[in-house]
Amino acid sequence: MNLALTWGLGAALAWGTADFCAKKTSNQFGFWATVWGMNTVGALALGLAWAAGAFTLGAPHLPGLAALAVGNTIGGVFFYYALEHGPLSLVSPITAAYPVVSAFLAFLISGERLGFGMGLAVAGVIAGTLLASAGAAQDRPTPAGRWALPAAVASALTFGAVFYALAAAAAANSAAAPVLVFRVVGALLLAPPLLFGRRLPRGLFRSGWLWATGLLDSLAYLFYAAGARQLPVSVDSALSGLFSVWTLVLAVLFLRERLSRHQWVGVALILLAVALLAVNR
Repeated sequence: MNLALTWGLGAALAWGTADFCAKKTSNQFGFWATVWGMNTVGALALGLAWAAGAFTLGAPHLPGLAALAVGNTIGGVFFYYALEHGPLSLVSPITAAYPVVSAFLAFLISGERLGFGMGLAVAGVIAGTLLASAGAAQDRPTPAGRWALPAAVASALTFGAVFYALAAAAAANSAAAPVLVFRVVGALLLAPPLLFGRRLPRGLFRSGWLWATGLLDSLAYLFYAAGARQLPVSVDSALSGLFSVWTLVLAVLFLRERLSRHQWVGVALILLAVALLAVNR
């Protein structure tokens, strides 16, 4: 069990660092170019690993994985929009509420027991999200800023459903196979507006921030999928959801982001709820 928990914690560390790098990339190139470039980098890295025989891809499962990848891409667009237009120290914790959705689906569909502690976690996430969002709405008066936190909430809901289904997909395939499909489908879906509707940002693939985002984010998915093969969905999601703690540390230390007192209360409630999910297994 200790090794299994390590997969979830590894996903949290990789995702937290990837989010910090993605904030830098989004500020420079925009959210659409960032999410497309990140998917392209991940597809290239995992494609090379697949070509080298590191893992296999089961053809019967491809349609289901492709459909799941569409949902993941939509969640990514919401998330990277929120990263570009909202403060990282709030966007990341709100997105980290996705384990509540995954845990609820696991309870509803797979029969995993929610329990009293899980119910407290759900209440904590809802209250924390309301506090954090209300405070940020006053600090982000622009139209784009006002949509940032609703986009973060939408990404949490989408990712929660996707990661629940990813656990089953990882059990039926290798841990890497679903992630490769996610990256390829994401790159294909997001490419047309960049290639035909607008000019590709110059220097995108020369950015070290972009490569770090794509590689670390893909690594986090691999860790999560590996953990899902050994852990209940609610536990694996909760552990990986701790990525926001590390992202907050990086945002405060390097981006000099600051929160008001009631915003900190909201963020603390979210983090405590995610931690409560991890221990209620």
